[in-house]
Amino acid sequence: MSADAPDIRAEARQVRQAGAGTRAIPAERSGKGRGPARKDADSARVEGRVSPWQATALRVGAGIVLLAIWQVGAELFAPSYIATPIGAIGAIPGVLGDSSFWSSTGATLLAIVEGLAIAVVAGTIIGLAMGRLPDLNRILGMYVGAFYAIPLIAIVPLITVWFGYTPQARLAMIVLEAVLPIIYNVAEGSRQVSSVYLDVTRIHHVPWWRVWGGVVFPNATPYVLAGIDLALGRAVIGAVVAEYVTAINGLGYYIIFNVRSFPENQGVVALVVIVLFALAVRALVNLTVARVMPWYRPAKEA
Repeated sequence: MSADAPDIRAEARQVRQAGAGTRAIPAERSGKGRGPARKDADSARVEGRVSPWQATALRVGAGIVLLAIWQVGAELFAPSYIATPIGAIGAIPGVLGDSSFWSSTGATLLAIVEGLAIAVVAGTIIGLAMGRLPDLNRILGMYVGAFYAIPLIAIVPLITVWFGYTPQARLAMIVLEAVLPIIYNVAEGSRQVSSVYLDVTRIHHVPWWRVWGGVVFPNATPYVLAGIDLALGRAVIGAVVAEYVTAINGLGYYIIFNVRSFPENQGVVALVVIVLFALAVRALVNLTVARVMPWYRPAKEA
């Protein structure tokens, strides 16, 4: 009797396990249980996520609502010369047929591209040096932080004194606006290098320039991209503000000239061109990153 007891208990456990398994299968198939698919759906509803096409529809719908509010508000409460979305759309053919518009567009966009290129190169070099050389960071860190904090529009009059009312003043303003976020981000990224990598380079007596180019800079690449993203917006601001003040040929002067002479719809069209250019540059940067650095995956927007 005692010899058969363990076998009986083992058979009883097998029966209970088999019964539990057969009961679990219909629950998942019937949908009454909480299988993996049902849990994912519930979590998606709880977090409020939407599909890509729904997100696009919401963005477009919000834009249409804002434009409608602008149109109705301008017609009801504003003078007749105030720009409206419908008026801006009607002004597009005339603006595109204006040779001065294309001349202004080319001058501004070329200056932004040139200034960004200078800022990226100079900002990356200075940022790497500040991040890896503590003494240099102590010397320059305070000045970079100060210039980054103050509104640089306040120094446009000084720039006009140094460079005159010339395109060089606009270029200087663009470089100064764009280089600061790049320096700040690259310096921060170069400080985040793992000490394990640096110890390996010391053991193998790797030259400093190879350490910076082969270890530090790749580690700081996400920070460089973040700096370029910030620098793009600041470069556009610098170009437009410089053209406002210096009255040199460019989209900034084109906008202010049309606004002050009351055809504001033409100024709105020029403003839209600036926005589209900034979005196109950002898309080009993202495409280049996807092709050159496929391992880099930026955080998705919420």
